[in-house]
Amino acid sequence: MDHKTRLINFLTLLILLLITSAVGASPMDVQVTDIFSDEKLCDATIYFNEPTDNVELVFEMLYRGDVVESRTVKLDSVSAGSTTKMVLWENKLQEKSYTANVSVYNSDKLLTRDSYQFTHNTVAMPRFKIVDFSADSSKSSILVSPGRVTNPGVADIDIKLFKSSDLVYSETTDNVAILATKIIDTNWPILLQSGSDYTAVARVYSHDPEITTAYMSRFTALEDVEIIDADIELDEYGASISIIGMSQVPFEGTVRIVLSGNDDPIVFEEDTEILTIDREDTIGIMWDGMPGGDYNVNVDILTSKGVVLDSYETVIRMPEPFIVGIEPEEETPGFGIIGGLAVLIAVGLFLRRK
Repeated sequence: MDHKTRLINFLTLLILLLITSAVGASPMDVQVTDIFSDEKLCDATIYFNEPTDNVELVFEMLYRGDVVESRTVKLDSVSAGSTTKMVLWENKLQEKSYTANVSVYNSDKLLTRDSYQFTHNTVAMPRFKIVDFSADSSKSSILVSPGRVTNPGVADIDIKLFKSSDLVYSETTDNVAILATKIIDTNWPILLQSGSDYTAVARVYSHDPEITTAYMSRFTALEDVEIIDADIELDEYGASISIIGMSQVPFEGTVRIVLSGNDDPIVFEEDTEILTIDREDTIGIMWDGMPGGDYNVNVDILTSKGVVLDSYETVIRMPEPFIVGIEPEEETPGFGIIGGLAVLIAVGLFLRRK
C-alpha cells in the first residue's frame, strides 16, 4: 500500500469519526432564552431540556470587561422547562455603558452564558411615559400617559412578581394603545405569604421607537380587609357588619363590637370567614334586651394576632324595655249574696202561687 493510499484511508477514517461524533452528540440542553438588565436589577429565563442537579446562576455586571458586581443564585435541582430568576444590583453606577452576564453552571462546569448591554442615565424617549408604578398585596398599578395626544404610542407590558429571586407570577399584555392617561392594574391571582417581601417588576416595550424600560416596586405582603360602611346595620336587637378582603394574603380574624356609655363596656365578638381580595362576609351579632339608654358603638376588625385592620364608630339609642302591666282579676260575687237573693225570689213566687 503506497503512501497516497494510506493518506486517503486515514482521511476517510477521520471523516467517519467526525460524522459519528456529530451524530451522536446531544443538542444543547440549557439555553438562556431571555435576559434583561438595567441599573437596578437583572432577570433571566433559562430553559432546561431535562432535569438537572447542582445548578448555579452567576449574574455579573461588567464595565469595560471588569466585573463591578456579582450575584450567585443556587438552584440545586431544577425540573425540565423554563425557570426565571432575578437579582437586585446594589452598586451606584457612575459610567454610561455596562454589560450584564448570566452564566449557568452545573457542578462548576459552565453550561451556557448570555449577555445584555445597557446604558445608565440615558434619557429614553418613547411616545408615552410611565408616570408611576406601584404594587402592594393586592395588585400592581401602572399610570401611563401619551407624550402627545396626536401621536399616541403602543407598548407591550410585562409584569413579573418575585419572592426573593424566585418568579412566582408573570403576565404579559401586548399591543397596549396609549391614547390617553390611564391606569393599568394587574391583580395577583395567587396567594401571598404574610410577612414576606416581594418585588414587582414592570418591563415596558415601546414599539416605535424600540425602547425597553423597567420599573420596580417592593412591598411586604400583609393581611388587609375593610368594613363596608354602607352595609352596616345597627338597632336595638343587634348588628350586621359586612367586610371585604383587600389583599391576597388570606385573612381569618374577628369582628369585635364594644358598647359603652352606661355602665361597664359590653363586648361582642364573632369570627369571620377566610377572606382574600374582593371576597365578602357578613357578621350578625344579637344583643336583644340591652338596658335602655345611649351607647357608643366601636366596631373593630382584628387579625388572629390582635392587630386592628379597620374600625368604625357610631352611637345608638336603646329604648327602655316595654313592660306590659297585668291588672288583678275581679273576684266573682260570693255564693252567700247571690244565693240569698235566689232564695228570697223563690219563696216569693211560692207564696204568690198559693
